[in-house]
Amino acid sequence: MDERTEAQVIAACRAGDRDAYAWLVRKYSRGVFAVCMGILANVDDAEDMAQDALVRGFTRIRLLRDGEQFKPWIFRIARNLCIDLLRRRRIGRGALEKHQEETERRDAPAEDYTFLERAIGRLPEKYRLPLMLYYFSGKSTEAVAEALGISPAGVCSRLSRARQRLRTILEEQRGYDA
Repeated sequence: MDERTEAQVIAACRAGDRDAYAWLVRKYSRGVFAVCMGILANVDDAEDMAQDALVRGFTRIRLLRDGEQFKPWIFRIARNLCIDLLRRRRIGRGALEKHQEETERRDAPAEDYTFLERAIGRLPEKYRLPLMLYYFSGKSTEAVAEALGISPAGVCSRLSRARQRLRTILEEQRGYDA
């Protein structure tokens, strides 16, 4: 399958070739997960939404316009699914749940990485997404720039700001002075 171009693989997918779509899933699943993790900041939710995005991509591959690349298309599907999930959750979230999250954040044990997950979740999306794609998906600044539709310099700037904000959030969670 690797000797075919991506356009040929997409054409095979449109013809119903499940093996061709499996090739696309293997190639892009980590990136889709990183996008979901960057938005949701929760491993379980990100896995669910990444799977949903990949399934939706399979069922709607015929909607992919000729010449359009699969990667930005599937990333857009994942992003939209995650945003929809967050919107649904915000509608029902109450003050008590927020208080419980704050308490859990302060009391997280050092060997449990949920404190980091929550800290990343507090970052604005414009900083969280590049951070997740760069560090957790292992993408280069150029690849992150392409995925997000910004310049490589913009990626570097956002990564720097994300690290600064993350440091501040972690210090607040641990009770350190900034």
